[in-house]
Order: sequence, then C-alpha cells, then structure tokens
Amino acid sequence: MRSLFAFLSLAAWSAQAAAAPTAPAGNPAKAWPREVQAAYDELKAECRSSGGKFIADRPAFATEVELTSDGKPDWVLEYAATRCSNAGYSAWCGTAGCVIAILGSGPRGLREIFQDNVRGWSAVDLGRGRRGLETPVHGTACGGAGAEGCVETLAWNGRKWDVVKRHRWTDADYAADQQRQAAAGSEAPPPMHEARWQFAGSGAGAVAATTGHPEFAALGLRCQPGGGVYMTVVPKPGLALPVAGQPLLINFTGSANGDYDATQTLVQEPGKADLSGALDPGVETLLVGADSGLDLIASASGGDEWQALSYMNLGGSTAALRSLRQQCAAAAGAASSAQGAGQKPVAPLGILAGYYVSESEPCAEPGFEAIFYDGRRLGLIRGGGAPGSEDENFVGALGKVERAGKAFFLPDWEMEMKILSPTRIQLTIQDTEAPRRWCPAAEMPAKWRVR
Repeated sequence: MRSLFAFLSLAAWSAQAAAAPTAPAGNPAKAWPREVQAAYDELKAECRSSGGKFIADRPAFATEVELTSDGKPDWVLEYAATRCSNAGYSAWCGTAGCVIAILGSGPRGLREIFQDNVRGWSAVDLGRGRRGLETPVHGTACGGAGAEGCVETLAWNGRKWDVVKRHRWTDADYAADQQRQAAAGSEAPPPMHEARWQFAGSGAGAVAATTGHPEFAALGLRCQPGGGVYMTVVPKPGLALPVAGQPLLINFTGSANGDYDATQTLVQEPGKADLSGALDPGVETLLVGADSGLDLIASASGGDEWQALSYMNLGGSTAALRSLRQQCAAAAGAASSAQGAGQKPVAPLGILAGYYVSESEPCAEPGFEAIFYDGRRLGLIRGGGAPGSEDENFVGALGKVERAGKAFFLPDWEMEMKILSPTRIQLTIQDTEAPRRWCPAAEMPAKWRVR
C-alpha cells in the first residue's frame, strides 16, 4: 500500500499528468459542408429535445468520398456513430445493418441520394472513370436467407442508383474471407478497466482511488478542505478536454436498481493538469451502490455533446469511500475544534454559538439542513427560502432544556442533542444522525445565516 499511497498523493497525480501528453482542448474537427453539419445538428436537436444526452463519435460520422463519378466529393453519413442516451444503442441498427445516408454532389450543393440499412460499404472503381458503391445487404436480396452473404454494387446515373452487380457469396467466398481475417490477425479487444479501488492515508491526507482506467491515469477522492470530499481526475490522451475556464462533465450511469445516473462537474486546478470538483451526492450514491461497475460518458462542451468512455469497475469502491468519509469527518471535526479554540461555550447547552453542519459537508455548502444555536434560540436552517417552503430558515426560542442521561432533551423541538465537545453535537429526532461540527457565521452562505 505504501507505493499506492505515494502515487495517489496529489503531488504525484500532478507530476504524472504533467509528464503525459494531454488531449487537445475543446472538440476540434475538420469543418464539414453545411449540409453535413445540418444533418448532424438535426440528430443532436432531436435527441436533446427528448431529454437525452447526445453521444457522438464525430470523426466516424461523416466520410468524404467520390461516389457519383462527377469528380466532386460526396459524403457518407453513418448514423450509428451517434446515439441518444435515452434511446439505447439500437436506434439506427437492426438485422439488415445500420443506417447510412449519402449526400451526393450537384450544381446546388449536396443533397441526399441514398438512405438505407446496410452491413457495410466501400467505394469501388467500375472502370472507365466511373465510381460506385459496394455494400453487403440482407441475404434475401440475393434470394437466400437473411444471414447469408449478399453484395450489391450500385452506380449513380444522375437520378437513381442502378444495380450493376449482385453477388451471392459461395463457399469459396466465405473461405477467402476467413483467410483474409486470419492474415490480418484478430482485432485487439476494447480496453477494459479491471483495477480495484484502494484506500490509503489518514485524516486530511486520506485518499480513495482507482487507477488503470483507459481514459484516466487515476480517478480519486480526497478530503476537501473545510469538510466534504473532492473528486480528482488525471486525464489520459484521448479524453477531450474543455477550453480553459470551462468544466468537464462526467456522467455516471448504474443499473442495479433501475437506470440511474448522475453528473460530476470538474474544473482544472490552477497550475495543474488535474481536474477536480466537490463530489456530487448522486455520483457518491452510485459509487457505494450495488452496481459492479458504471457506464461513463463525458462532455467538454457543457453538455452539448458527449463522448462515450470505457466502463468503470467498482470493485472495492464502497469500502474505500466509506473509509475515506470517516477520515474526512474526523479531520473536519478536528479542524473545527482548532478553529473554535479560545471561544467560550454558551449555556445552557455548553457549545459554541454558531452553526452546526454534518462533518461530511463543508461549511460553505451545507446539505439539507444546518442547526443554529446562540444560547437563546435554535434554528433549522435550510437556505433561506420563502415561508412554508422546504428551504425556509426556521428559528425560534430554545425553550425548556431537560437532561436525558448524557444528552439534553428539547421538548419544544422534539429533539435530543448529545454534546460530544464544545464544537461537536449529535442529534436524535427519529434516528441518531452522524455528528455535526461547528461553523462560524462568516463561513456560512449568506442565505443560510440567521439575522
């Protein structure tokens, strides 16, 4: 574990990221003709209007090629290079192959001259300066079964496609294809993530992380100064990064309890290649959930387009994150105690006046509720919303205080409060919650402060 902890220290993360080439900022690509861009934008708009995330392999979507024998470039669009997160992988593909469209050149620009499901395509030389399209199609086109090999060669006559050749594969064709595949060698399997999550360190220096992901040299969680947990990612080449000052969004999706997803926002740390951000509660739920792994996509364009990433293994993530939470809470409690040193506790509860948030949360960004106390009043502080709303700041008289063993019972609030130290409390309303730590008013968001 010593070498792991050394690697996962923030200094080592930054050094590794700086030594490795990083992916170019933004989403650079060759400019397409307006007709190609319009087709792409239409697919994107349709996906986003349905509430989905547009996931695209932009370089694979459009191919410039001459198919109509006029000496001008045509374009083949492969719809399967795009997908919508709420439509699955099969929107453009079926037993007859995947949808392609061909935009042919003409006097008024490009226009669609072909759209169909095919099992592949290639440009072929028909002789005498003519070009054509060769594509495997459904076996029934050659009078056979659907799964049998059938290849059509098409030529554009200026108005429509003529079938100039249709060939049903023979045993000799299958044998020749197997020989070609053997000569080419088997394709390398897609990169996988198999590394387990690890935990190391203590207090504010604790880290929970995984390494070896195809798009990340490391993805780790660490204690956030002032409370809470940060996620930090060290990108590998191939991960599209945002332009300076813009966030990288990573969406995590699990399926153990039905499809559930959450998005993590990360920004580049000053002077480093690392990208970090406060851990999103939904992402944390997925990391400690019942899934064995999560599907990932990323956006360098603020969610306009998304890049498919490799599956992330969650082996060991629950134990690692829970250990980290314990260390972060202890470090935040100790920091709060040191910050309150020299201040006098206020009767009758014997704790410092101020605000108390969960030790897993930063003072500057509380979760659902903070507790306010000044000796005379108590408050349930939820963000300063309108009266009657879920985020109303409700403050009232402390009321009667009764001893209940080692705790205080507050009848007016139907609450029991254990005093762990002058800067730490633990509440029991229906269930005993995690300890809370003291925060001074100056560190609380303005809408959370009692006036």
